[in-house]
Amino acid sequence: MRRWVVYTAGCLFVGIIGGGLGVYWKYEPVRHFEQVDVPVLSRPSVPIEEGVTVIQPKVAVEPTLQVTQQVPAKPIKSFNVLLLGTDARGDENARSDVVIVMHIIPSTRKINMISIPRDSRVYIEGVGYTKINHAHILGEMRGGNEEGTKEALQTVSNFLDVPINYYMKTNFKGFEDFIDTIGGVNVEVENDIYLLHSGVTLPQGKQHIDGKLALSLARERYAFANGDFDRQSEQTQLLKTVATEILRPEHIGEIAGLLSKVKKDMVDTNFQDNDIISLAWLFKGMTADDFTTKQVPGQSGYEMDPLVHSRLYYWIPDMVKVKEISATLFKD
Repeated sequence: MRRWVVYTAGCLFVGIIGGGLGVYWKYEPVRHFEQVDVPVLSRPSVPIEEGVTVIQPKVAVEPTLQVTQQVPAKPIKSFNVLLLGTDARGDENARSDVVIVMHIIPSTRKINMISIPRDSRVYIEGVGYTKINHAHILGEMRGGNEEGTKEALQTVSNFLDVPINYYMKTNFKGFEDFIDTIGGVNVEVENDIYLLHSGVTLPQGKQHIDGKLALSLARERYAFANGDFDRQSEQTQLLKTVATEILRPEHIGEIAGLLSKVKKDMVDTNFQDNDIISLAWLFKGMTADDFTTKQVPGQSGYEMDPLVHSRLYYWIPDMVKVKEISATLFKD
């Protein structure tokens, strides 16, 4: 009997170690992204000169093209991800309230990212200079959700002069529901923050919050001295916190269900399940020093908008500095 117990325990130990090695071999970020074909969804295109005639968007056109995933000719050691948070309510078309681009380098476990203020004045092909958060809604008006994604991808790609390989897009309800599914998240705030959208004040220090408060924190900008720019820091911390929560030991057995929930709550993404696990693994092992975050340099101003035919508030980017930042952030 004793030999049988020892033998059984030995088999279990070997099985656990073997299973762990199998999981490591399959999902370890460097290994995983070296083996997959990284797509290219958009590349910078030459913009039309500013003086062209403004063309108003058309509506109710059925989409005819799928988002093309072109496999690059040589392996990619890094890739760019567009994160979109949309603010559609009910049957409304969706503007992109959150626009973040991440340059992920698995081999060095580094992530460079830039958050683009939603009021940034950018060029949209066929329209002219307008707010970047109009890109998604213009595409959606032409051909639904897929066209909204494509328009946002191309506009951001042109603005930063970089290709985009992946995207993840969620709406407010999806984000809130997913945070609740994983049991909320732990956050730490440096000062008391009044969250306008929920009417709640988060006290200074560490605390556990639910999906509603997490969404309010991600959207908040008026409570911060630097508005959108301070909000970027909170959004970055939330991303890391969510990844850490997913990979907590008590959630490991629920990974398949959590992935299903991610896909359900995400309005759209071209990441595969294995990609998401590897990304969560990458985020979990990172510290604040592994993230480099930049802001879009520029100034506040008012300009005529070709869509509403009136002067609107804009964040007007300094494109010389934007190109310098882009060249630094998006290189290996």
